[in-house]
Amino acid sequence: MKGLFITGTDTNVGKTYIACLIAAELKSRNLNIIPRKPVETGCEIINDELYPADASVLLKASQSNITLDEVCPYRYTPPISPQLAIKRSGNSISLDDLVSTCKKNITEKDLLLVEGAGGFYSPICTDALNADLASRLNLPVILVTEDRVGAVNQALLAINAIEKHQLKICAVVLNSTGPETQNNLSDNTSEIKALTSHPVFSISHEQPISANFLKHLLLYL
Repeated sequence: MKGLFITGTDTNVGKTYIACLIAAELKSRNLNIIPRKPVETGCEIINDELYPADASVLLKASQSNITLDEVCPYRYTPPISPQLAIKRSGNSISLDDLVSTCKKNITEKDLLLVEGAGGFYSPICTDALNADLASRLNLPVILVTEDRVGAVNQALLAINAIEKHQLKICAVVLNSTGPETQNNLSDNTSEIKALTSHPVFSISHEQPISANFLKHLLLYL
């Protein structure tokens, strides 16, 4: 099974934004992208249905012909961790459920693009963390962190956690989520590069991924 698992150092660091950039670039090279964001919280009610905004834009970027229900079957209104949202709903969703959702109808010709929920150690279902889902899928990991003060510490902690789970780190991506982060006087990219052996890339706000980043991704696919 070919694909990528996109996780973050925390919530709201730009995982979906980076996932969409990657999906669109890979699709433009005629790869068949199958997106999955199996759990999403903070969903709005639109036309009497819970609408997963992140999963929706990921599906659009992937240009896949699968349904939004296939991308994200588990949806909740409260903007809290999936584990807590599931518990408050009175339901139970297991790690096996999420693994089955991600692998459903995947063929050898497909490229599975899975986006987690929150950070690498965030609870994602009743009995597991994002780390457990990533381990079961055993896909190369892209770690996203916001390019701001504190990014070096957060990235190194997450890198250490991913390494402990013996997963391949495809890339560490520093995401400038908006103009305000571009005014950061520190050089997080250079600092992280000096402190880890993993490839580190920086993506500026509203800019496409670089040719070097894309070329690197293709090595894992």
